[in-house]
Amino acid sequence: MLLNIHNTFEEVPDNLSLAYFQKGYFRSQSYSTFKSYCSEDFFIPFDITPEKAISIPRSPFGSFFCRSNEIKDAQYFIERVKDDLIKHGVNNIEIIHPSSIYHSFISGEIIQSTGFNIEFEDINQHIDLSEDWEESIHTMQKRKLDALQSEGFEFRKMEKNEFETAHKFLSVCRQAQGLQINISWEHLNNLIMELPDAYECFGVFREDKISALCITVNVTTDIAYYYLPATSPMFRDKSPMVLLISGLVSYYRSKGFKQLDMGVSSFQGKPQETLRIFKERMGAKETVKPTFKLVL
Repeated sequence: MLLNIHNTFEEVPDNLSLAYFQKGYFRSQSYSTFKSYCSEDFFIPFDITPEKAISIPRSPFGSFFCRSNEIKDAQYFIERVKDDLIKHGVNNIEIIHPSSIYHSFISGEIIQSTGFNIEFEDINQHIDLSEDWEESIHTMQKRKLDALQSEGFEFRKMEKNEFETAHKFLSVCRQAQGLQINISWEHLNNLIMELPDAYECFGVFREDKISALCITVNVTTDIAYYYLPATSPMFRDKSPMVLLISGLVSYYRSKGFKQLDMGVSSFQGKPQETLRIFKERMGAKETVKPTFKLVL
């Protein structure tokens, strides 16, 4: 097996069918030391500090991506990557693995067979767009959806020139909760500029007022990621996020997507029950999203 080691973003292959593994995505992030490993069949990127390698921080996941359907050399590839990291002084490897709805990755079982242990397992939730979603949502959510539509709330896709307004709205909503938005406008704008086809924005409006909003990431041609959702405190009692998710389901179904990844409902394995229950009532199913660790 020929193992190619890339020390710059520009060396990364162009044909990786995942938004988070595009050169433009890597360029938009900050890394201590970027390094990626690639063979004909596999690819994995890392951020490396003097003693620790993470695949990859500041992203929903990294891990061992399958470039082809050939997996018989998966363990050998992982061992080669481990050997090179050890050679460069790394003694701790962390792999942020995706939910099982992302099929193009080496399985968790194979990763564990090479010595990795599960550090924690997050709860990941998703909406299956191929099923009859309307029948899967809770009766309470159906009533809220009917009420929102009767009261003049409308879902629409926002234009590219509205992204900055969307970021300001998200920031204000986070501040109202005593929180800070975890991405600056400059960083988000860089992502949008680097990956113009991947990032989209959607809102629920009544007249000209935004009541709820989220940004999505078209991670693959089959899966969109529900990213940075927020509801205005002024409209929280109306639950406009119900209409927003309903609109996203319709939009992505019409585009031929198979899954809407609703993200994690836990923090380092600890459930966030309110969030989990809301997504469940919106018809979301659960999978496990593990983080693997290896101390060398």
